[in-house]
Amino acid sequence: MMKKLTTLSIPLFLLNVILWGNSISAQQTLYTEEFNYPQGELPTGWVIDAAQPPEWGVNVSQIAGGTAPELYMGYGFQVGLSRLVSVPIDIDGHDKLSLRYKQYLINYAADAGEIIGLDVTFDDGATWQPLWESLLGLMNIPQDEYVYYFNAPAGATEMKFAFRYDGNNNFINGWAIDDVVVEAVIDNDLVARKITGNTTPNIAAEATYTVTVENGGALPQNDYTVLLLNENGDEVASVQGEPIAFAETIDYTFTWTPTNANLGGHTFIARIESNDDSVLTNNETDEFLVSVQYQDTEDIQIGDPNSTFATSDAPYDFFYKHSLTQTLYKAEDITATEESINGLEYTVYFDNDTEDVAIQIYLGETTQTDMSNDWVDPNSFTLVYDGMVDFQKGLNNIYIPFDTAYEYTGDNLVVYANKSYPEQVLWVGFINTPDQNIPYSRVVYGDDQSYDAMNPPNGFPRWTMPNITLFFSSGVLAVSGNELDANAVTLYPNPATNEVILAKHGQVSLDAVAIYDITGRLINTIDLKAMGQSKTMDISQLQSGLYFLHIKGENTTITKQLIKE
Repeated sequence: MMKKLTTLSIPLFLLNVILWGNSISAQQTLYTEEFNYPQGELPTGWVIDAAQPPEWGVNVSQIAGGTAPELYMGYGFQVGLSRLVSVPIDIDGHDKLSLRYKQYLINYAADAGEIIGLDVTFDDGATWQPLWESLLGLMNIPQDEYVYYFNAPAGATEMKFAFRYDGNNNFINGWAIDDVVVEAVIDNDLVARKITGNTTPNIAAEATYTVTVENGGALPQNDYTVLLLNENGDEVASVQGEPIAFAETIDYTFTWTPTNANLGGHTFIARIESNDDSVLTNNETDEFLVSVQYQDTEDIQIGDPNSTFATSDAPYDFFYKHSLTQTLYKAEDITATEESINGLEYTVYFDNDTEDVAIQIYLGETTQTDMSNDWVDPNSFTLVYDGMVDFQKGLNNIYIPFDTAYEYTGDNLVVYANKSYPEQVLWVGFINTPDQNIPYSRVVYGDDQSYDAMNPPNGFPRWTMPNITLFFSSGVLAVSGNELDANAVTLYPNPATNEVILAKHGQVSLDAVAIYDITGRLINTIDLKAMGQSKTMDISQLQSGLYFLHIKGENTTITKQLIKE
């Protein structure tokens, strides 16, 4: 069976930055810099303020997202605080400003507490005000356009900005900057920044979501509405906006209690609606993906939740086209009361969207305590997932719902991951917990051909364990007065190839069935009213994979899972 799965987005804990994906219009552009200079030079008037100046200079590249050339800081052996400082910018008569630029930072797999940031000064460097700063950590800063809003002090007529690096710049591969613009802002411009919240809520349990709104316009705003919408454009929740001043951010909290009909994947966005807003291209957030779990689902997290250690080869290696990884998770860390494992979740960073990755996952158990010498024999393992996965750009949680539940019996759990992709993908990192004493993983990778998971080559141990969340459930749906009894409808055969039969029991009235894929996308709607007691549906046109059937009657709904082979 093959299917497509999409990752679930979460906020980047490693960066306190604001992503901006659309251009904005402004009352007046005060300064622009496109770095169109010869290789190695700096713009006229720019200076590096540092005891040990790092290697800033124009480079013939375009990795920040603009066009070549661009500004670039390579790695070196300089240590300490440095600022690359711009020329003075005339801001006379303007006090509400924005600074936007394109950026991409390629990190290095070592961290000594370096700090990076963007600063502004209105007194020629006597004092600096941070617009953004963050611990460098181990992850890349993704290629994007970034924007910051800020007030100039009363009477200020001039400003400078600076890109700051504090630490050992040997712990970096490169920092690219392009297309810097300083503007006086327009009067009315509300910005929908991001959604955060529960990506795997349970049926009948209240889930919380937070939407961050910023005022990027010069005038205060108090007449606007913030909406949380699903993949069909239906309103999940909404709230009347509070008064918000220029450069102020407000977090709005929404609650949502999924029902049986919501089981499976959904796509949320937040939208700001205002009659006064002059820029509508930034009024919606990026997509936020949610996968609703059964009512009784327990999630068990294994691994150091504070780890920022990222490795490119466990559980999936993207530097090579094919990889196999086995990871052992100790029984003492698996404390669920339910026995059926219905899905798992990893945390992973990708520089770019990477789609249609063929993934197989097997689960098994062992009394073996490490992966030093050999694989655990996979021939007794259960294939729980065989499908396609889409990995989203940035740092995300990826939730993978299983095709087949695994009945866990209490020994050390082995997660066996087989991956194939037709091309190399750079700058990928899965969050792992390292262990200097015990190799909990075993890996092998190569470009020649895909691996036979039942006959793995020798491989080699890894002293890391991918952080994982396991989802345990018996598959219980909520009991609700306005929903059908789960036993009122039978779905067979399941799995099915070309046809599936919906057999109703008793006097249940069925009106229609809506078929959704695993990401929550509506695939088809079938009218059931004209059919008899047994309703045969043609599913031959569906791709192989897992689907959710929302079966509707008069003011009633029931959800069934269907596996298309």
